[in-house]
Amino acid sequence: MASYQPAKVYEYTPGLTAFEFGENSETDLAHNVIIFIGGLGDGVLTVPYITNLSKSLKDIDNGTGRWSLIQILISSSYQGWGTGSLKRDAQEIGRAVQFFRSEKGGSRKKVVLMGHSTGTQDSVQYLSKFVYENEGNETIKLDGAILQAPVSDRQAFEQEDPSALAQLLNKCKTEFIDKGKVNDILPQEYRSLTFGVPITAYRFYSLASVGGDDDFFSSDLTADDHKQTFGKIKTPFLVLFGEKDEYASPTLDRQKLVDSWRAATTERYWSPLSKVLKGATHNVGPASDEGAEEDLIKTVKAFITHI
Repeated sequence: MASYQPAKVYEYTPGLTAFEFGENSETDLAHNVIIFIGGLGDGVLTVPYITNLSKSLKDIDNGTGRWSLIQILISSSYQGWGTGSLKRDAQEIGRAVQFFRSEKGGSRKKVVLMGHSTGTQDSVQYLSKFVYENEGNETIKLDGAILQAPVSDRQAFEQEDPSALAQLLNKCKTEFIDKGKVNDILPQEYRSLTFGVPITAYRFYSLASVGGDDDFFSSDLTADDHKQTFGKIKTPFLVLFGEKDEYASPTLDRQKLVDSWRAATTERYWSPLSKVLKGATHNVGPASDEGAEEDLIKTVKAFITHI
């Protein structure tokens, strides 16, 4: 049975909700927040470390006020990702940031965005594209970001059945994309690769094709590619890549990949706490080595304490 987790629930924009974990009253809200966004298929509390991370934040006291963790639901949460896009996700995250900076949302001082898995793609989209498209809007800016499990969806798909994937991508391109049917739901045959989730031609091609709109973290991307993402980030950020992440190839040199992102980033924005998280699986769940979750929580707390 799942443990009881108290939370304050907000509707941060019509039809979308956010959950601030902990015993929060109207008159005693945390001054600073981590806004958490999950990956494909995730929703409230589906990422195992969320509960312990949220509880640990109450111990932080560095003169800027208390911290709390807020998990937001966006249209792409649970099975909604199949008909979504990073662009839509970033817009909805922006509304949440604006809400929690406003008086109605508690007038929070510092806001950090933490993405898990495809939530890290949302975070990079937000930092390298969305803030540029809305330059001058101070209400959407972040004080920091955390990328936990920034794994390539494209290369994760390729691990399953490369031949079948290539055939489906070609069919998606010629029968849907090239014919302007980008928002059509693809036939059932595609769902063996998408966890049974209905998916549009655009979203499948974005996730699974070389250079697709979601293709930020693949190991075969170039330094020039990274300059368009990591190189454009102007907010302090932390990268945590699991040593035992099952969605990355066993032969992938994780440290080399993380180093390539660092090389593309302006030095002042790359957190020196970034690392390959020893013994950590994709979601730092029960299959991780002992101490992996504690290491993640300790590193996240150290990062937000110094921003």
